[in-house]
Amino acid sequence: MTLSETVRVQVRFSEVDSIKMVWHGHYIKYMEDAREAFGRRYGLEYMYIYRSGYLAPMFDIKMRYHNTATVDDILLVTITCRKSRGAKLIFDYEIRKESDQSLVLTAESTQLFTTLQGEFEPSCPPFLEEWKKKYAIDK
Repeated sequence: MTLSETVRVQVRFSEVDSIKMVWHGHYIKYMEDAREAFGRRYGLEYMYIYRSGYLAPMFDIKMRYHNTATVDDILLVTITCRKSRGAKLIFDYEIRKESDQSLVLTAESTQLFTTLQGEFEPSCPPFLEEWKKKYAIDK
C-alpha cells in the first residue's frame, strides 16, 4: 500500500525573490504543509507523536530543483511515505505546477525520534511500530 497526500499551495507575492522565483527556503514550508496533511490523513500528527512521548526532528533533507515557480502559480505538493525499517520516517516529495503538470522540485526527508527530553531514540517507539504495522510500512 502506498501512502500519499497532495496539498495545493498558491504562491504568494511574499514568497518570491527579486528575480520573481519562489525563494528556495519556501519549498521547505510547502513540504511541511504536506507532512501535516499526511499526518492528519493517516493518524500520524505531530501532537500524536508528542503525546506518545516523542519528538520527530528532521535529520536530513535533500532537494532537487527542476523548474521555477512564481507569483500566483498553484503548486501541487505530493508527499509519499517510503517503506523503512526502524525508528525513522522517510518521505518523498514531488512539487508540480497545477497548470501544466511541469515538475518543479523533487525531495526526500528523514526524521528520527527523540524522547521529550531530547535524547535520541534508536529503537522503534511502540506507537510507530503499531502505525507501521497498520499500514505495512516496514520493508
